[in-house]
Amino acid sequence: MKITLRNKPIDKRNLPYRQGVVGIVVDDDDNFLLVQMVDYSDTDWRFPGGGVNVGEKLKDALLRELEEELGSRNFEIVKKSSLLNQYEWPDTVIISQFKKKKKVWRGQRQAQFLVKFKGKRSEINPDSSEIKRIEWVKYSELKNHFTFPNQWEKTKEALKDLL
Repeated sequence: MKITLRNKPIDKRNLPYRQGVVGIVVDDDDNFLLVQMVDYSDTDWRFPGGGVNVGEKLKDALLRELEEELGSRNFEIVKKSSLLNQYEWPDTVIISQFKKKKKVWRGQRQAQFLVKFKGKRSEINPDSSEIKRIEWVKYSELKNHFTFPNQWEKTKEALKDLL
């Protein structure tokens, strides 16, 4: 459970989780918006979201992240889940986050929100420095897009809580 940063071994279990937010975005036709990050394989997907800045409120962080990642402000937060999505990062992600942000986290602990997309699909303009592609899918297709450990199980729990 050790990782080496600046030639110093660190026990990952002693690292904090990064506070994050995730938006389970749906449109008027009950399609879910998924994003594929630039560093993901072609089969890996997730809901949009990101990190929370120091002093930032969760809802503000989510709306900021959605605008930054997707280029639209046409999102309405419907409900916050009572469940947190917590997961560990691979060592490569911990190291890259340290290099980019000069902070060390072991993974992310995300607040999850149900979000309604109120605009037209044509106004979604993903940030190509972060997102490789987006896809709108029905609930029945979600399972096929979630390849990370426990991702589908956690998604089902969150959707049960939110819907």
